[in-house]
Amino acid sequence: MIRGLSLLGLLRALAVLAAALTTVTLGARGIDTLPDLVLPVVVAGALLSGPSRGALLGLGAGWVVDLVPPGSPVLGSAALLYAVGGLVAGAGRREGETSIAWVAAVVLGAAGAVALGRAALAVLASAPVSLGEVALRLALTVAVALVAVPALVRVEHALVRRHLA
Repeated sequence: MIRGLSLLGLLRALAVLAAALTTVTLGARGIDTLPDLVLPVVVAGALLSGPSRGALLGLGAGWVVDLVPPGSPVLGSAALLYAVGGLVAGAGRREGETSIAWVAAVVLGAAGAVALGRAALAVLASAPVSLGEVALRLALTVAVALVAVPALVRVEHALVRRHLA
């Protein structure tokens, strides 16, 4: 491996890229309200790594979202929002087994921070904000994350146990 790049880091990067491309592809198919598919990857990594590395993971994931067409209206805004989401999720890091209720609370906090930030940016840009659409996207993101985050955390723990991280 390249110094500083682990298999876990490479897999996270590929997962972020796949999630971003899947979101763009589904959006191009005319699906209006989509869950955030990148956020579960950020939350899972932050739950394993803690707040500072979660924020860095979120920053990197946000840059991918910013750069994958159509990108963000303001370049760098997604990077900052995902960094906050990673920071919030990383603050929820617990040693050992965690309950699904705790994962749900962490996911809701991170997704809520990102959704609130997006809505605030839209208001600042004088763009219309539909609270119903914001709530639906938040609910879809939380639902997807409740399935994806525990699975991603298990995979990451397995890689760490095998010293592949």
